[in-house]
Amino acid sequence: MELGPIPGYLKDSMRKHFLAGLRGHRSLEIYELDLFRWFRNETEETWTKMEAEEQEYIQEQVSAGAEEINDSGVVAVGYYRKRARYSHVIFVASLLESAIKRECDRLSTALGDKILFKPSELKGDPWSARKTYLERHGSFETPDDLWSPIKNLLALRNALVHHNGERLSLTKEQISALGKIAGVDVTHSEIGVEAAYLDQATESVGKLMEFVHERTNSVIDRAVKPQAVK
Repeated sequence: MELGPIPGYLKDSMRKHFLAGLRGHRSLEIYELDLFRWFRNETEETWTKMEAEEQEYIQEQVSAGAEEINDSGVVAVGYYRKRARYSHVIFVASLLESAIKRECDRLSTALGDKILFKPSELKGDPWSARKTYLERHGSFETPDDLWSPIKNLLALRNALVHHNGERLSLTKEQISALGKIAGVDVTHSEIGVEAAYLDQATESVGKLMEFVHERTNSVIDRAVKPQAVK
């Protein structure tokens, strides 16, 4: 026995059920940021202990009247901290990148054949393209207070990835922009990143993704229950 085509009303019902489930899907799970905060705290505590141990070793050398003080351990701890914080910045930016991609996919699924263009069809950097895609199809604008910290994060990420954090390889414009970010130091040969900046960047990513999640859900709601034309 051959089955006939699926009735239109049944297709509509199935799609609405699917969209209802899509509404609860988060492109960035809250626990991901919580786990990162835990990891950041653990690493900071480890460095603090390591530094205290090295300072104690130096004091022992001084008390013993050593002619030459071996402070190589302090240098190593400082290098470890710097490089690890660089990796933290890059990770947070990568986490955001993945979440933004998934949010674009979520919005595309909600819109179906109503998509006007794809992010890859837009000119410019991938971040701006995805932002434009989400705003245009979601009918919203991202507030400056949400996007400015993200632009700072991406600028810092690029400086670390493409220039290895070296100040001399940056342009005057880059140095000036990075120098305005709280918790970022560009006065030395290499960029310095404070733990407070990582906390701020993590919070900014969470706020942006929550904002975009709600806007995409508005699109899903309209797809499930189309508003009558007045």
